[in-house]
Amino acid sequence: MPKVTVYHKPKCNTCKKAIKLLQELGHDLDTRDLEDYPPPRSLLETHIDAKNVKAYLNVHSQAYKDHGLKDDPPTKKGAIELMMRDPNLIKRPVIVKGKRAVFGHDEQGIREL
Repeated sequence: MPKVTVYHKPKCNTCKKAIKLLQELGHDLDTRDLEDYPPPRSLLETHIDAKNVKAYLNVHSQAYKDHGLKDDPPTKKGAIELMMRDPNLIKRPVIVKGKRAVFGHDEQGIREL
């Protein structure tokens, strides 16, 4: 089974739940602290849906509020630029296996990996 890469924040309870589920499912994990090792731009460009950018943003982050993204949502390109500057804007965890990626604790998505 290919290794699963998990971009997460170590103290995030949502991330901990997703990692626990992945371990229970028998996945070999490569965990990366989102702040120290954010996902590469190419991953974001490949997986973010331009029609639903908000689904990939951490709407609870201070950066989301600071940038006023609720009232003025960014384009895909704009969102990726902001995410590259501040990885806390990325909905977490980001779970990658092969060419597939799941953003957030999406139990069904994780099980389908």
